[in-house]
Amino acid sequence: MKLIKFLLIVLLPVFGFSQIQGDGEVYLTGELIDAQFNGGGIDKFSKYLNEQFDYSKVTKSGKLEAAFTIDETGSVTKIRIIQVLDMESATEFIRVLKLCPKWKPAMRNGKPISIEIKYPMVFRDKQNNESLIVSPAENKVGGEPIFNTASVEKKPDFSGGLKAFYNYISQNFKTPDVKGLSGKVVVTFVIEKDGSVTDIKVLRDIGYGTKEEAIRVLKNSPNWIPGEQDGKKVRVLYALPIVIKPSK
Repeated sequence: MKLIKFLLIVLLPVFGFSQIQGDGEVYLTGELIDAQFNGGGIDKFSKYLNEQFDYSKVTKSGKLEAAFTIDETGSVTKIRIIQVLDMESATEFIRVLKLCPKWKPAMRNGKPISIEIKYPMVFRDKQNNESLIVSPAENKVGGEPIFNTASVEKKPDFSGGLKAFYNYISQNFKTPDVKGLSGKVVVTFVIEKDGSVTDIKVLRDIGYGTKEEAIRVLKNSPNWIPGEQDGKKVRVLYALPIVIKPSK
């Protein structure tokens, strides 16, 4: 039987802790530190997956998606396939996840917490290639590709790192003076080739002006160092949940 080579496209993973999504999360009361894999983030996990996954198990093009939990000890648990491509690739995905080394667990207020990750992969037929090519996912708006942080070779960098960016948000976001207000504002934005923040979209807000405030703070964000792909500056999409908790 002729072996079929596939192009793997890693889409934007989704993180969950009370429905955490995206590339990180800002808690306006209490700091959240993301889980880490081999000293890095989801990009390091993607590299591990690419090295361990047996692509001969993939029999057709399409999307495969799994969900798993990084528990308080850093172990990968509660593995499940939420979108099946075929049984062979699903079984292989589960095998690799079961062999996954421990992560450094996510932390909130200095204590380890459990998070869920939804991890999608898309395989495209590359029969004319002699070897497997791993390529980032991309969207195109106006002919310009937009990469996600899980797959771009060099991520955009905020002065002082992502922690400094989260601090910028928490220090500048004016929480509405509404007793007992709590919930999550989820926004996406693009880091342009010049490092500016554009294309701000609020996917979810909790009213009381939180949507407008999220847009205001991001519009006033200092410029980033742009991301790069193949040695060229590229546009990169970020997702940011901002969690608002009542003050104690």
